[in-house]
Amino acid sequence: MLRAERYFDAATDRGAPRVGPGQGAAAAADGAGLRAKRASGFTGGSAARQAPRKSRRNVARGIRAVPLLLSLALGLWALTTHPFAQPFLTASEAEVRRALDAALVQTLTPERLAQEIGAALEAQDLDRIDMLLPVAARIGVAPEHAQSEQIDALREAKDSVWGKVEACGICAADIANCPSLQMLAYCGIPLELTPIGDLNALRRAGGDYFSGAEVDKVEVTLATVGLAATGTLALTGGTSATVKAGATALRMGRRLRTLTPSFLDELARLADPAMLRRLVSGTGDAADSARLARAEAVAGDVSRVVGDTSMTDGVLLLRHVDGAEDAARLARVSEVAGSETRGVMEVLGKSRTFRTLVRVSDHAFATVALLWLAFAQALTALGGWLGTRMLRPVARGMAAHLER
Repeated sequence: MLRAERYFDAATDRGAPRVGPGQGAAAAADGAGLRAKRASGFTGGSAARQAPRKSRRNVARGIRAVPLLLSLALGLWALTTHPFAQPFLTASEAEVRRALDAALVQTLTPERLAQEIGAALEAQDLDRIDMLLPVAARIGVAPEHAQSEQIDALREAKDSVWGKVEACGICAADIANCPSLQMLAYCGIPLELTPIGDLNALRRAGGDYFSGAEVDKVEVTLATVGLAATGTLALTGGTSATVKAGATALRMGRRLRTLTPSFLDELARLADPAMLRRLVSGTGDAADSARLARAEAVAGDVSRVVGDTSMTDGVLLLRHVDGAEDAARLARVSEVAGSETRGVMEVLGKSRTFRTLVRVSDHAFATVALLWLAFAQALTALGGWLGTRMLRPVARGMAAHLER
């Protein structure tokens, strides 16, 4: 008995009867009947079975698109609220402290501390060593034992009584010639804080005037402001003490050359002797009053730095101030770092320290996160679609090859 074998044609995706040798008209009739079935009712049944499958496929695609559409909708809604109009906000004191500590841990490693102290010991710079040690102790870093012994030896060598007396006399006469910051704090600053220091500055200016040399108008104005603040101290109930301390710190910074050129130019514009004369005589206008108020604000910020650190550190920290805005930022840092402010500024630098005073707003951060999430989801969907289109012919070819 002969039989017909069916085979699968990969090119036409159809089945057809294979007619063996010796088969008769019955096999041909069977093939014709099969083709007639496919042309009529059989094809319609296949389409009916494929319709629910296509519907399920469309539902699955819609479900996969929901996260992308939701992220896009939220991101576009967030953009309509203008999150980048003010992307940075003022950080709180606790946030500034955490940011400073994290930056110090990354920067002031034990290796760098050993390097810094080694350079200071070689230069016999005890002031720099005393500046670094409190900052290192803040983050739990201590110098090596050998360096600790060298620091003690250097400290004993500089604690000569007669040397201190001589240095104190030099500092009292002129702070610009003071040999050390310790002597400046002990002997130079107490005198400068009194009216004697302001009168001494005016004496130097008078000598320059009569000798034909250039008179330092900024120092003269600051000394005048200091004397005026001292005279009104009793009348203002101590309010003018802030202006006196700030003016003295600025005058000492001018004398020690720690004022930056840009800050000095701004002080020269704010502390104009002609302006003071107009205000004293009652002929000043609103612009003069505004300049005086700005000068008092700058002096107040400097006074805050001095109060949080010391007069010596406050004067030396002025080298990081390029304008009134920097003075206000430095005052905020000193509120957090306290007596370690100068060490923090020296270790981290001005830009990195001031960056800890601000933070990215939660609104701006959330908007960026939503937009990034939508972009990543779009890339994923596009990659999946392209992959399917590229691999489908390869999959069909492999299936056809396996069926043969």
